Amino acid sequence: GTNAECCAGEYKTQTSGACYAGMANAPSAAPSAVADIKYYPDYDTDYEDATCLPGKMNGRPSFDSMAECCIGAYPAQTSGACFAGMDSPPTVAPTTEADKKWFKDPESNDFTTGTCINDGPVPSGYVAYGTNAECCAGEYSTQITGACFAGMANAPSAAPSSVDDIKYYPDYDTDYEDATCLPGTMDGRPSFSSMAACCIGSYPDQTSGACFAGMANAPSAAPSALSDIKYYPDYDTDYEDATCLPGTMDGRPSFSSMAACCIGSYPDQTSGACFAGMANAPSAAPS
Repeated sequence: GTNAECCAGEYKTQTSGACYAGMANAPSAAPSAVADIKYYPDYDTDYEDATCLPGKMNGRPSFDSMAECCIGAYPAQTSGACFAGMDSPPTVAPTTEADKKWFKDPESNDFTTGTCINDGPVPSGYVAYGTNAECCAGEYSTQITGACFAGMANAPSAAPSSVDDIKYYPDYDTDYEDATCLPGTMDGRPSFSSMAACCIGSYPDQTSGACFAGMANAPSAAPSALSDIKYYPDYDTDYEDATCLPGTMDGRPSFSSMAACCIGSYPDQTSGACFAGMANAPSAAPS
């Protein structure tokens, strides 16, 4: 996708560093693999015109992908210049990590080693997922190597076989106010069927809202108990593919449960997509 990735892929054993040296903004050190490529913000350029550059620079934050760098370094950039600098820029610049969708890596030709990515726009014909875990469960449910889940930043101890099997546990290794919940299970830690349930059960006194903010579809306000979780219809998705999301949104109806939201918002949905998105989906969608 980028010059840096090409150099890492084609000339990873090049000792002269000629490929990287030929880049417009050459990194201070040539990475040895695509996964090693980091990006940093170009603070020497005006904010509205700036983008992210491959490599590292002392005193500047480092990001694993250009998309993450653009979101983290230029959240209020209205020009879209940073994302426009990507080789495959998204049609609309996402504003948060939660806006980035996960999809099957188009370059993962070998199913046994295939993974999911969220760097760039979702290709035509590909299914978009809210989280890496959901993408792995949806695209690689029969992958016996577990490569997709193993490639996650916080890989679960065992790869679930479907989206409904994904569990969450609290990240006790992070300070309480900054902590969130991670997909998977861990010995000695409680297990929850949804991230929302994990956030409420594990961080009821968290004032920062960090746990809920880490959700793919974060609620506008962190509920204080499971009974406080509201759901609203996702009108931005086609009717037959749409589901309900946790939280509230101005101008949209609010429901006390996901089931009630599905029934009230998608009564004529023949695909059953809304109910299929529930943590414990019914075998048949009630009417």
